[in-house]
Amino acid sequence: MHYTELFRSLREARGLTLDQLAKQARRHRNTVVNVESGRPVKFKTIAGLMVRMGYGKQSGEMLSIGLLWLEAVSGIAFSQPKTQRRAQEAVARYRAPARAAALELEHVLGSGALNAEQIGLLLFAARRPEVLSIIASVRALAVDFSQQRDDPELRAAEEP
Repeated sequence: MHYTELFRSLREARGLTLDQLAKQARRHRNTVVNVESGRPVKFKTIAGLMVRMGYGKQSGEMLSIGLLWLEAVSGIAFSQPKTQRRAQEAVARYRAPARAAALELEHVLGSGALNAEQIGLLLFAARRPEVLSIIASVRALAVDFSQQRDDPELRAAEEP
């Protein structure tokens, strides 16, 4: 089913004509016509009309319209089980490093290897990702510097 068909059937289920919905939503009649004819519209527009028809923002009808609209604009069949499975696998792969880091942190914290001040610093950094990127940059500079100091050619160049 296409989102336009579902939208029309939901509007009709509420007993509303195109004109009545447009008036109720304080929109131009063409806005409703555009939704039902499949012309490009933002989902925000569709969601606003759905709410004016009495469908909740978290209702099954709203979620169904959202999924069908997303399929229509992206060309990806999200409602197909195979596509859903592939998307879930991709999300799991994306989240795996963060999950592994959280488990490692849990292990370190559980072992008592960190004192209270270190845990406080860790929490501070975790709440501010920009701090972590600064620390990573400083660490990279420190590693580069230490590798340069160990380079025999550079040491020879520094000696008088």
